[in-house]
Amino acid sequence: MLAVIVFKLAQAGGDMSSFFLTIREVAKPLAVVYLKLFGQPEFALVLAAGMMLACLGLLGGFWGGQVRRTLDTLKHITGSALPIMSEPNDRRIASMKRLMESSPLLMDEWRMFEATLLDAGRGNGRRVYSTIRPQEYFSMEAMESRGLDFRFYVALPNYFVGVGLMFTFLGLVAGLYFASKGLQMGDLAEARQALGQLLAASTMKFVSSVVGIGASLVTSMAVRHWQRKVQAALDDLCRAIELCFPLISAHRLMGNWAQEDTPGNAMAVSPPEHGPVPPPASLDTADQAS
Repeated sequence: MLAVIVFKLAQAGGDMSSFFLTIREVAKPLAVVYLKLFGQPEFALVLAAGMMLACLGLLGGFWGGQVRRTLDTLKHITGSALPIMSEPNDRRIASMKRLMESSPLLMDEWRMFEATLLDAGRGNGRRVYSTIRPQEYFSMEAMESRGLDFRFYVALPNYFVGVGLMFTFLGLVAGLYFASKGLQMGDLAEARQALGQLLAASTMKFVSSVVGIGASLVTSMAVRHWQRKVQAALDDLCRAIELCFPLISAHRLMGNWAQEDTPGNAMAVSPPEHGPVPPPASLDTADQAS
């Protein structure tokens, strides 16, 4: 249509009156189709059914294509991570690494989290601690960066409401057009019939708004429910990781070193420049007690 307008203007030499005539000539067939569609009461029902089918189709595709796959992956990794807790401390890091890197969904987040782990001790006395909570990496934002597009579906209810209102007002404009044509006639019976058609058409056109609001509510409830399920699965995974690698802050670790590195303490421990960090005695005592 834009190409037609440009072509007509080029022929008219850029005259403004020719411009408006060109717009009218191009828009007239579209207006005829628009009035014909909205003049039929059945069109509102077809439109409402189309909106509901679009709502169900988008939600079904999102659940089957993204949400369910993400939940299955998180539950599988969490279930496989729990047995790692019973393994010796010096083997947990290798087992968890193999498990996490087997999943493309969590592989990159695991590598970033692994870089923050504190490897303390050697041999059977080896301990691995986490210095940052896994929730910093295994989060909803990380899942969204992997294709779980909740942002679009959170905004989708607003789109349904907007589309419903748009079609309602388009229907009202068409109804007013037909009513004005009927009132211009001299026959009182035809005028009353035109007003009756306007009210009937308005009633039907409001169906699109009702369906738009209904689709908005359904979409909003479904998306929020799925968000809670994914967040709960992420929380379970983070708890399993923290059970395998207990959290220790850098402040606590340096405090333990400062307490043990005192004059006359034969068991003083200081952080080496190279190699694994030896565990403070207080951490070993806590592990043996647990």
